[in-house]
Amino acid sequence: MRLHVTFAALLALGAAACSGGQAKAPDSIDRMSKAEVESIVKEYLLREPEILFEMQAAYQRNQLATQTLAAEGAWDKLMASSKDDPFIGRKDAPITMVEFSDYDCGVCKMAVPWVMSQVDDRRSDIKVIIKESAVRGADSRRAAIAALAAHNQGKYREMHVALMKAPANAYTPENLEIIARSVGLDVARWKADMAKPELAQRVDRSVSEFDVAGLQGTPSFLINGKFVGGYAQDELESLIEATRKQIKS
Repeated sequence: MRLHVTFAALLALGAAACSGGQAKAPDSIDRMSKAEVESIVKEYLLREPEILFEMQAAYQRNQLATQTLAAEGAWDKLMASSKDDPFIGRKDAPITMVEFSDYDCGVCKMAVPWVMSQVDDRRSDIKVIIKESAVRGADSRRAAIAALAAHNQGKYREMHVALMKAPANAYTPENLEIIARSVGLDVARWKADMAKPELAQRVDRSVSEFDVAGLQGTPSFLINGKFVGGYAQDELESLIEATRKQIKS
């Protein structure tokens, strides 16, 4: 009987916790007072603490499954809206990798050498589309617009890599101009393009797509419609190899 009550109490209190505090724990269970139930739950969790890890793991699995469904379900829409997004690699490559990226994201910076190595692979079978999802505020938004303005001069890759090498939160207008000069841009034209509202609108669209895809952070990747959250290199490489095999078959 005690185990049954404890499990019921766990469910009730767990529901309250998972709802962000909106649900209220019952005042009594099987005529027991709330204080008695809480005492039993506390004693049970102290004796069996691994249940908390199991609950957390189950919650994380559920979150990942929900995010994967949303991201993969958005693939067709992302492809339809990607016609004017910058890409790196062969235009007709059979494998398309979409990366949602932010210049103020440290992990995105770490991922750049790996992403570029995939494009530069001797097979030339991967095209990377960068979604300039500036979700970290004004600095990253300014950098994203600067990268798109460089794209107008055919220097997107050079600007993207240079911006990723710069420290986070360093994208002042003065620093951006230094970076633009370092990659050989026509700075006057670049500044004029940065002022065009359509570039800001394209950044806004990428941020909107980030939300539509149910993403929780950057970097996030989709490879021919399959989702990988974060810079999980082994998982990404396994998915790429599986995609190559699927294309061959």
